[in-house]
Amino acid sequence: SFLSATNQPQWSEGMADYANKAISSYSWSEGFLDALLPHEMTHLIFRDYVGFTGEIPLWLDEGVAQWMEPRKRELVKMAVSRIAEQGKLLSVEKMMSLDIRTNEDSEFVGAYYVQAVSLISFLITKYGPTRFTNFCRQLRDGKTVAESLVFVYPTAIRGLEELQEKWIAYIEEE
Repeated sequence: SFLSATNQPQWSEGMADYANKAISSYSWSEGFLDALLPHEMTHLIFRDYVGFTGEIPLWLDEGVAQWMEPRKRELVKMAVSRIAEQGKLLSVEKMMSLDIRTNEDSEFVGAYYVQAVSLISFLITKYGPTRFTNFCRQLRDGKTVAESLVFVYPTAIRGLEELQEKWIAYIEEE
């Protein structure tokens, strides 16, 4: 009923409706209170903060929403390491343009989500939550992702390519 009412892909268990500020899911959804509800609420709050007009890639939106799922933080290190070892790590450039919301390949979608939260984990863990908040603020104020990275992390990350290099190094040392 949830899938037909929302037109979501088979792997979806919930969705945030930004226009109506509503969350759709179904009764007895596994992990509803611990994962799904915090995830979908974060989508609504994050988008209220950064808006819809700037360059907000889906990986950032999904990564921030997953960061609010405490269990994901524990699992992400092992999962992203396994993806990297298999040679299936997506480039940051690819992540910037990829929209997985209609993708039916649940394994690919799962790998995408893990990489999205790993990128958020990297930025918050390595450089602190204050800088990450400032990064989001720059996006809200109209800068691109690349411009926001340079503005907030001027000596550490000077673009998407360097974000990728530092993120991969972070994965390898974890």
